[in-house]
Amino acid sequence: MNILLAFKSEPDPSMLAEKDWQAATKETCGPDTSLLRCSPGADEQAAAALLLAQRHKGCEMKLTALSIGDERSLHWLRYFIALGFDRSVLLETKGDLRFAPEFIARQIADWQRKHNADVIVTGCQSSEGQNGQTPFLVAEMLAWPCFTMVERFTFEPPFIVLEQRTATRVRRCRVRLPAVIAVRQCGEVALPVPGMRQRLAAAKAEIIRQTISCDEVPVRECQLLTRPEQCRRATLIDGATAQEKAGILWQDYLRQRMKP
Repeated sequence: MNILLAFKSEPDPSMLAEKDWQAATKETCGPDTSLLRCSPGADEQAAAALLLAQRHKGCEMKLTALSIGDERSLHWLRYFIALGFDRSVLLETKGDLRFAPEFIARQIADWQRKHNADVIVTGCQSSEGQNGQTPFLVAEMLAWPCFTMVERFTFEPPFIVLEQRTATRVRRCRVRLPAVIAVRQCGEVALPVPGMRQRLAAAKAEIIRQTISCDEVPVRECQLLTRPEQCRRATLIDGATAQEKAGILWQDYLRQRMKP
């Protein structure tokens, strides 16, 4: 059974200093994230952990990790190989894909048509665009069923049994393959850590790299950045001396809260 894990390495904007955000307000290019460390989202890491757990239970599968972006994704592609993935693929592009779910979905669907994956696994949404459209668009292009908010799944070829989180309950479904699955991280699974021997072997592993054109992706410009107000509710105590302020604090606040 061929399984494709599609993920996108995303920079962590929390690593930017405040001066970087302030400098970005002077132009329309937005904050520069080109030097930030990139990693898959929490949903995508949970999806990889669930796939590896299925393999450890004895399910025969061929795992492929596919990422779309620049060379900063190479670290995670090698990481997945160290964990036991059979193949890693990087579709290289320098374009801004934060708000291009249709373009990303088309690349994933084209790869599937050429390599015949039985299941495509993604995360529910990215931490950048947060549109949650990519798995649905992939399923529409392939005419496959799509299941989102999946917290667990097990393979019973030619079926897959999955659990979906809805607004009121957890729904359990048994679905015939092929299918697109969007995993939601629920805090109960964690990505394993490979050993040093596996890391060294993965460093020499071949990664399939293909350059793709993103001329059709519209250029997005940062129009405005505003800093949110972070105010705390407080009462200022006015007094000439520290003793007078302490007396006001006791009289107006502490005394009413002391137990008799």
